[in-house]
Amino acid sequence: MTAKSKERRAIFKGAVVLTQGELIVHSDVMVVWWKPADSLSDGVVSETQQSNKIERVVATGKVIIEKPSGRAVCRQAVYFKDEEKLVLTGSPIAWQDGTRVSGTKMTMYLKEDRSEVEGGTQVIIQDEEGA
Repeated sequence: MTAKSKERRAIFKGAVVLTQGELIVHSDVMVVWWKPADSLSDGVVSETQQSNKIERVVATGKVIIEKPSGRAVCRQAVYFKDEEKLVLTGSPIAWQDGTRVSGTKMTMYLKEDRSEVEGGTQVIIQDEEGA
């Protein structure tokens, strides 16, 4: 891990795993960005005031996302903490209940348990007999 406090980020390399509730993200490299600290009235921020609240996480390489309702793979996933959403790019493919979906970009809205797929969308539904 390499921390860069002035840039508000930490870089993790290797077999990296992020767990957020029931969401698990595996990747080769993960960059965690945290929110900027609130400024003092004079505009100066001390090191002790730095916020450690996560703003977003960028996972790259071989990315595997696991949720109780399914899983997905891609080459890049960006997790936006406040919005509780994941944006998958780099040939994303997702599986859920016998259905395989792929496209150019997938956005997973975790709070709402729904997803949107954009660009060259392909859906394959496997019947139960073939499962």
